[in-house]
Amino acid sequence: MEELLKTGARVLANEPMASHTTLCVGGPAEWYVEVDTVVQLRAVLLAARKKSLPVFFLGWGSNLLVADKGIRGITLRLKGDFISVSFEDSLVRAGAGVFLPTLVKQCADKGLGGIEPLVGIPGTIGGALIMNAGTRDLEIGQVIKTVEVLNPDGNLELLNHDQIRFEYRASSLAGRVVCFATLQLRHQNKDDIIRSVQVFLEKRLETQPISNMNVGSIFKNPPGNFAARLIEQSGLKGRQIGQAQVSPKHANFIVNLGGAKANDVKSLIELVQKTVAEKHGVKLETEVKMVGL
Repeated sequence: MEELLKTGARVLANEPMASHTTLCVGGPAEWYVEVDTVVQLRAVLLAARKKSLPVFFLGWGSNLLVADKGIRGITLRLKGDFISVSFEDSLVRAGAGVFLPTLVKQCADKGLGGIEPLVGIPGTIGGALIMNAGTRDLEIGQVIKTVEVLNPDGNLELLNHDQIRFEYRASSLAGRVVCFATLQLRHQNKDDIIRSVQVFLEKRLETQPISNMNVGSIFKNPPGNFAARLIEQSGLKGRQIGQAQVSPKHANFIVNLGGAKANDVKSLIELVQKTVAEKHGVKLETEVKMVGL
């Protein structure tokens, strides 16, 4: 598309999304676009509006299930300035495209602690903010000082923490164009932080199927319970449809054994929901975002 090329962004037509998702599943993006600056981002969004094209923001490709038919319109990835990190005393400003585990390690090297539990979350700052990603120990919303979003006029708008609503796996940033965030951390002994990071990484290695292609947790934990426990008690560990399988290691993960289709994964999700509802009377809500399904 000529309008997209004029923005200076990198543009690919019919780019396979299986190459950009951690589950390695998904058909082609009609237009795959990478932008490096706020100026480019503004121009791409303007071009999309003129052509009435939908825009899907792609983070690290985790927590995402893309349809086998692909994604219509523009699939937008933030790079360049959006993967930059800067430090000022105990404040850290990170672009929305920064990979969260990398940020945790960069902060550890600077002797800044407070986000070690997030080292095992394979997503970007932007995606983590929108869904208030976290673990039992910490959610990202707890350490946010400010967030910069691109408003409908194309200008950066600064939101303070008290202007943002953070909930369990949700935030009021959904639907906003998140560009940068500033985190409030604390000075700690560097060696202590690194040891803490290592503990969280080892725990993840022991409990999650990180050697297999997956999207992370499939379901949100229902109030007062754990999705994995309910799935395991329903006898679904190892259940398989096509090449999609409920992980034998962690029941709240679905893994791609090689060549799985999005429809296989979706069918397996629906089977789990139906079985758990029948056996336990609990309706499991998906945490994974489905696009085109």
